[in-house]
Amino acid sequence: MGRQWRKTMAMAVLILGLAMFASSAAAEGLKWSRLGFLQGVAGRQPAVVALAAHPTDPNVLYAGTWLTVPDTALVYRSRDGGKTWQPAAGGLPTDMPANTGVADLILDPQHPNVLYVALQRHGVWRSDDGGDSWSNAAGGVLAEDEDVVALAIAPGAPSVVYALSADGVHVLDGGAWKAKSRGLPARNIVYNDIALDPTDADTLYIATSPTGLYRTTNAGRQWRASNNNLPGANQNVKEITVTPSGEVFISLRGVGLLRSDDKGSTWSPAGEGISYTTTLTGTVSAPVFDPADAIVAYVHNSDGVFRSADGGATWSRFADGLSVTAVVMDMIFAPARQHFVVAGTAASGVWAAYDHPVDPPDPPDPPARLLFMPMIRR
Repeated sequence: MGRQWRKTMAMAVLILGLAMFASSAAAEGLKWSRLGFLQGVAGRQPAVVALAAHPTDPNVLYAGTWLTVPDTALVYRSRDGGKTWQPAAGGLPTDMPANTGVADLILDPQHPNVLYVALQRHGVWRSDDGGDSWSNAAGGVLAEDEDVVALAIAPGAPSVVYALSADGVHVLDGGAWKAKSRGLPARNIVYNDIALDPTDADTLYIATSPTGLYRTTNAGRQWRASNNNLPGANQNVKEITVTPSGEVFISLRGVGLLRSDDKGSTWSPAGEGISYTTTLTGTVSAPVFDPADAIVAYVHNSDGVFRSADGGATWSRFADGLSVTAVVMDMIFAPARQHFVVAGTAASGVWAAYDHPVDPPDPPDPPARLLFMPMIRR
């Protein structure tokens, strides 16, 4: 989602040359492969900071970028599963400064031609035609130049869109944007991420610094702190994931990955195996879970990508096939392709991890009595 902090850290690590990856394939045949180049040619690629995938068409992917190389489009679309990409940014601003761009990108799963993109200090934009054209979605309390850091959508008729900015939570539910920040601190707070609970469309969570996690159970009309048993003096929560069954995962700076099975009432460590060699302890993304296998998940930081095969209890490094320069900035699962995880990187384009065909084993050696040496004739 928004997670501006993580993207900045990833770029810094790339510049300093601190990316460290180790190969540890987690399943036979599972490895990373680079997808097509966004700009059609090899070389340094735009920073891919946000990804979206069509819910039923396995060929359609979207990538939101920062303007880190010349002639970068803010949004790219692929119609062939990532083999090739084309700009999909018609109508979006063309005057954004270098090294800025997309903060978040989401797709309405019930209306997959409808997309929303948050641009740094340039508000929220909407496309109704799968990215062919965009228009500013400002209105009500949301300004055209609102600095939105994260988006979330609750599918429905109409779908409800949530935009998190420095001013708090803005909600679009068919009319104009409305402010829904009651119960949130008015100052001395940084908003980092927002996530919906798939088991209850009225329940959402917000990650903040330094006041921790907030939760609403009435679609934003009232927010309450949800920091029971969180370790540390500063509740510096950076990212949130809520699983399809309602478990909540957060990344807490200085601590790492934590999990709650009771909607934030209690927390337990969930980061065994994740390393922080090249970054501050606790700097890690919230996990993305495989929609086709609830126990498989991925996280990433500047040390690399880590995979869990036990529901997020333990993690192991997973970089088989991934370039050592591929610093991951965002990851999603493509729901229309089974077990297909997509990663956007700081300068190496878009990658995907999936099961590759495995070469058959070599045949056994023949019995000793059948061994022979060929003769060389002069």
